[in-house]
Amino acid sequence: MSVDTHANPHHEHPDVVGSRNRLGVILLIVADVAFALSMVFTYFYLKAQNVNEMWLPAATEENPAITPVSSSGAWRITAIAAVGLIAHFIALRNVRSGNQSGLKTFGLMAFIASLFATVLQIQQFGAVPFTFYSGAYASCWYLFAVMNTVHLLLTAFISLGNWNRSRLGLYKADHWHVDIVNVWWVWMVVSSLLGAFSLSFA
Repeated sequence: MSVDTHANPHHEHPDVVGSRNRLGVILLIVADVAFALSMVFTYFYLKAQNVNEMWLPAATEENPAITPVSSSGAWRITAIAAVGLIAHFIALRNVRSGNQSGLKTFGLMAFIASLFATVLQIQQFGAVPFTFYSGAYASCWYLFAVMNTVHLLLTAFISLGNWNRSRLGLYKADHWHVDIVNVWWVWMVVSSLLGAFSLSFA
């Protein structure tokens, strides 16, 4: 095998590989966008219809009345995610200018922000006074919370890998991985914003 083959097992220029991977991530996000928008539509549709008064069921002998929870927690999580996005964007700007130290520092900050937001999101599951089966609002709340949890867990995992690779100095030659992660960060914050916005109209 040639030296070039060892150095580049894809037999392709890194920019070509990076472009293809970016396209894959974008297509994944497009599918996720469709799912998130369908959830927003379902939320407002069920709220408007309120079939059999089951959006927020009244109290019964067996169960208390269902009341909406404050959306401040969702907005707080979104704000922390936005801080992580800003940190990652700064990390991306640093690696584009060849500043490896800035890449590692702000990449670590982005990971910490995603981890913190994930912990807060998981804590919310135990703080709500209802279950998934407590009416249409409760079901929608859980769907938004589960979607946000999955997004945040994935973001934390990706950000950790991104920071570790930068720590090992793997982004000196090219940095298309960091670009792809930034695309995901943007969508994760937007999806969290959609959830927080919807839950503000209970």
